[in-house]
Amino acid sequence: MHSKNGQDVDADGDPIYRKNPHPTQAYRITMTIEDAPGPFGHVEAAAFYQMTNHQQCTPVEPIAGVWPKQKEDSIPAVLQKMDATTYVATIYADGMVDADYYEKGICQWELMGVGLSLKATGKKEETNFSPSLDKKEVLGSMTKTTFFWDGGYPRDEMENFPDLGNTDPSKFKEELRNQLFKISLSSKKEAP
Repeated sequence: MHSKNGQDVDADGDPIYRKNPHPTQAYRITMTIEDAPGPFGHVEAAAFYQMTNHQQCTPVEPIAGVWPKQKEDSIPAVLQKMDATTYVATIYADGMVDADYYEKGICQWELMGVGLSLKATGKKEETNFSPSLDKKEVLGSMTKTTFFWDGGYPRDEMENFPDLGNTDPSKFKEELRNQLFKISLSSKKEAP
């Protein structure tokens, strides 16, 4: 569907935020898994973006006084498996198109970070191990290591448990510290 100004719109008539067809600000994300208690058959990644001027470029709901339009979006990243424990993907800091989606001025987007999801086989009930890099870590070409407890693999007591891990292994109970595996994410700016 198209709006009166020619933009693609969703079923509710809201504009569909556009992905940049020719991004230039590429970052290579490398994920390395060490000492995992088993394989990960389901691995996904996505870059996350946020509108920096959401209140200025989207309409306000007059009665409630809120800005109900979506201010975040994501772009899936294709992960390439290099070996049993290493994956790489390319994300783009300029992945979204700055545009006048609501005829209220140009909506500006910025990268917020990259997140990954790892599950033993991909079944809904399995633990969702979720390492991430924030904007500063991606743009700064940094490496971040996140520790996870082996006992959550392949499944925690809670169904579809979102395990964000911890960057500091001393935050785990002392008796669990020898039952940890780690996932390292590193970012490197790619030449245009």
